[in-house]
Amino acid sequence: MKIRVVVDNESCGTMACEHGLSLWVEMAHHKFFFDLGQGDLFLQNAREMGIDVADAECALISHGHYDHGGGIATFLSANDHAPVYLHRAAFGSHYSEKEGRARYIGLDQQLARSERIKMVDDTLMLAPDVMLFSGVDERTLFSPANARILISHDDTMARDTFSHEMSAVIVEGGRRVLLAGCAHAGIINIMNRAEALLGAPLTHVVSGMHLMGVDDEQYLTRLAHALMERQCHYFTCHCTGIDAYEKLKEIMGSQITYTATSTLIEL
Repeated sequence: MKIRVVVDNESCGTMACEHGLSLWVEMAHHKFFFDLGQGDLFLQNAREMGIDVADAECALISHGHYDHGGGIATFLSANDHAPVYLHRAAFGSHYSEKEGRARYIGLDQQLARSERIKMVDDTLMLAPDVMLFSGVDERTLFSPANARILISHDDTMARDTFSHEMSAVIVEGGRRVLLAGCAHAGIINIMNRAEALLGAPLTHVVSGMHLMGVDDEQYLTRLAHALMERQCHYFTCHCTGIDAYEKLKEIMGSQITYTATSTLIEL
């Protein structure tokens, strides 16, 4: 199994980066994208990496924010057959609040009309070794950074419940790998849901953790110790943020790794 970081906030080489996430996943019998960044950068970087976007059998979008699904239109143009899977609520009206002002951070809602857009409600087995799921209701170690993420319904703003967030588990060669985008619902909670569905512990996690701007050392320490309780390796990226990652790394050591643009994860 190989997972290539096509887009991340950081770059470990000369490739361009942006605030966003896109992963290219190669399994024995599957090739697909998990998230597509903000626009066409994933396509540019994929080509530099020798990835043929036409080989993708599908694209999975973790949630309804532009930095994960902004590249959907580009993907639909570059690949003429593969479906795009996302939660049914992903095309909602999503906002981020800063200094009392709300900014739209959702997807292009016109794309919902495409026949290649496939809506997922709760869980979906794409194949015996690829499962999509949502329905994470726990709120253990919920990130303080979520307070600024809003959703609009009937012209009323409310805190986002992240019901539109979808994750994936891929299983191969004894590895049980969780792929998550921002893990808004809380990485511990998403892991709990994944393991309940699998009936077995995860071995690896590839995910942002939505900790940018979080400087509560007590919270980060509690999170680090909760992650360390599992016999699992964490590859983190994107919205974890370098500052929060370094604090987690101080506690977790080799159990956690930051994966910037162009990183290759081989499992």
